Amino acid sequence: MHRLIYCSMLSVFLFISSARAQEVLRLSGFEAPNLTPVAEKILAKAYSELGIRIETVISNPQRALLDAASGKTDGELVRVKAVGADHSSLLRVDVPVIVARTFAYANNRQLRGKSFNQLRHLRVGHVSGARFAAELADEFAEIWTADTAEQLFEMLRRDRVDLVIAGEGTARRVIRDKKLEGVFPLRPSLHEVAFYHYLHEKHVDLVPKIEAVLRRMLSVPVGEETDEAEEMVPGQDGNVLHRTGWS
Repeated sequence: MHRLIYCSMLSVFLFISSARAQEVLRLSGFEAPNLTPVAEKILAKAYSELGIRIETVISNPQRALLDAASGKTDGELVRVKAVGADHSSLLRVDVPVIVARTFAYANNRQLRGKSFNQLRHLRVGHVSGARFAAELADEFAEIWTADTAEQLFEMLRRDRVDLVIAGEGTARRVIRDKKLEGVFPLRPSLHEVAFYHYLHEKHVDLVPKIEAVLRRMLSVPVGEETDEAEEMVPGQDGNVLHRTGWS
């Protein structure tokens, strides 16, 4: 009788231990100081509703993607949409977790409602080395560059440029920290990149569950808390695009 009770208790313990082990998902990620932590925060909250804890395994972008695609980890924290086309073993959770946007910023009220293409006679500034921003600025009358977004917005304040091309999160931070008044983005955005969560195909049953949670959670845009998410983003080939038009 005692042996039977002991075996029963042992079975229950092993079952509970096994269940607990299954409650942790190890997700690939890479060093992106203002992208990865935001994604972790959102996904940790979402998975907690399903009784699951997540752990992020940080490595270089290419290794992180290969580990997720091979099943070494349980999936990818966030990647751009095109990643799924190149790695069929990764299942995209079809709700954008983060959207990084690039805008042209101005402080002249007369420019409100104007399209970006209508303003090419003006002076524009962007961060040096930002390839995408440089392409956007190509046909402007005057093009100025600076090492930092802070310098650009100071130039805007001092009327040395009329427009600044910058990522939404970066601009919001600079405007807030420098207490700049009257600075606004011209709409629509010049560029947008959506980041999605991916799970390895071994977790196919989990995809619709976490998608439903994220869809409810993110019904109100969460981009308000993505300061500088655009500074380091994964490219379609798994590499990282460093400031190519994101600031």
